[in-house]
Amino acid sequence: MHTFEEPKYLPPSDVDLVLGNLNDADRFPFSVFDFDVTIVHIHPGMRHTIGYRWNIPKVAADSSTALEHGRTVMCLPQSTNFRPESLREIGDPVYDWLKYFSVVLRSNSGVDIKASGAGLAQEIQEYLKYTPAYHQIVIEPKAQPERRLAVVDDTEIIVGLEHPFKQGILVILPPLTLEKNRYILAMSKLVDVARRYYERAQRRIPVGDAPDWIRGCLVKKALDLNRQIEELSEEQSRYEKLAYVLYGTGHELEESVALLLEEFGLDVVRQPPGSNIDLTATHTALGIGFAFEVTGTKGIVRKDSNKIAQAWQYINDRAGTPQVNDRLVIVANTQYHLDPKDRKKESYSQNVAELLGSNEVLLVTTLQLYEQWKLVHEGKKPKEDIVKELHDNYGLYKPK
Repeated sequence: MHTFEEPKYLPPSDVDLVLGNLNDADRFPFSVFDFDVTIVHIHPGMRHTIGYRWNIPKVAADSSTALEHGRTVMCLPQSTNFRPESLREIGDPVYDWLKYFSVVLRSNSGVDIKASGAGLAQEIQEYLKYTPAYHQIVIEPKAQPERRLAVVDDTEIIVGLEHPFKQGILVILPPLTLEKNRYILAMSKLVDVARRYYERAQRRIPVGDAPDWIRGCLVKKALDLNRQIEELSEEQSRYEKLAYVLYGTGHELEESVALLLEEFGLDVVRQPPGSNIDLTATHTALGIGFAFEVTGTKGIVRKDSNKIAQAWQYINDRAGTPQVNDRLVIVANTQYHLDPKDRKKESYSQNVAELLGSNEVLLVTTLQLYEQWKLVHEGKKPKEDIVKELHDNYGLYKPK
């Protein structure tokens, strides 16, 4: 299920993401076999697990058919192996159906997850950054090192595994965090992993992850293509992170704003949790400094926002310090759930604009910063001019 109505994860255009609720006792509208990659994420229901009791046998049977035909089934054990209940009886543990594919899990939980074997692939490593804990360990099969995806710290305890079965692959991975402020990025990493197994299946031959030494056997053309693909992937990833300022919230929004500021030539320092501001930045050549407070909201920034109180506290704390001349900037991603063309022009309430503007605080939106970055990227405006504008103005930002 989508965990949150807003922000809602929107998959890439070439991905058809279909969602179903295993705990829905009346409707489970599709078969695992209908899809190239299926992700099974089972955790205890809030009130009951009647739907699990009825639907899990169907998932098991459909998974068998899917694996026989070369599909991928990914399981993300969210809990210990509880037993789903119906109104009258208790069923088998929810992941016991994996034994039909020679995989046995044991209830356990912990942290310190580390990539291993095939998990050293970039997509898996990126995914594991969003898995703070595991809930089960794999006790069968005795996996070959290259089939491991994740282990506990430096031990041999396996919490992630890819297991070939018939023509397909059964994948076990620790579950994603579903915290709201990380939800969109976490979902994108999950889709990246799913895409990885889909693209492997399209080769139509059982090719595993290439060992490190294989590069020494490739022709120069293949090496050049690999290098170009890696460079383009890194470049694309950076552009996607920059664009996140248009729809993001939370810590990931702060990080994307930091990357955007670096594009303007600023040296950005991330501040520790609990600080009154999120970022500080300096431009050495121009000899000017900034403090940035970042926020994302579905509405506009009003006087009761905790960001206003933090900004006010920062102004008081820096009095008499070398930072007193740094420009304090509030950067807000307002109405983040809307297409920019559908957003209201007002992003800060009038009393916020008057209060902070009179104290020489600059009020900016992430959309404004992104539009200014586009001008720099397209060679239409020097980035130093934008930095000067940000430092020399206060109140509502009105780019020239």
